[in-house]
Amino acid sequence: MKSIVFLVFAAAALGVGTVRAHDAAPQAGCRAPARPADEQNDLLWQAYLEDVDNFRQCISDFVEANQAAAVAHNEAARLATEAWNEFVRTSLNVPEDFPWPPE
Repeated sequence: MKSIVFLVFAAAALGVGTVRAHDAAPQAGCRAPARPADEQNDLLWQAYLEDVDNFRQCISDFVEANQAAAVAHNEAARLATEAWNEFVRTSLNVPEDFPWPPE
């Protein structure tokens, strides 16, 4: 834990590896259909229901893609943490090389 804290402070001091959160929520690019004014017109109503199905599928595809991306990001973060921990275990002589708190 101390080595992770040290890494965070060192990276912040050097301005290395700065990670930014997303500025805004990504947009799906899906458009909700407008309900027809004349619900008695079968052709308009069937077209509307088809547009509703297309909108639902577009949203579902967007959500699925973002959930897969979240899984991939979490895995990348886990692997990066493992790489750091392996480096600390095998290459650093902690606490002799990097005493905490610094003297």
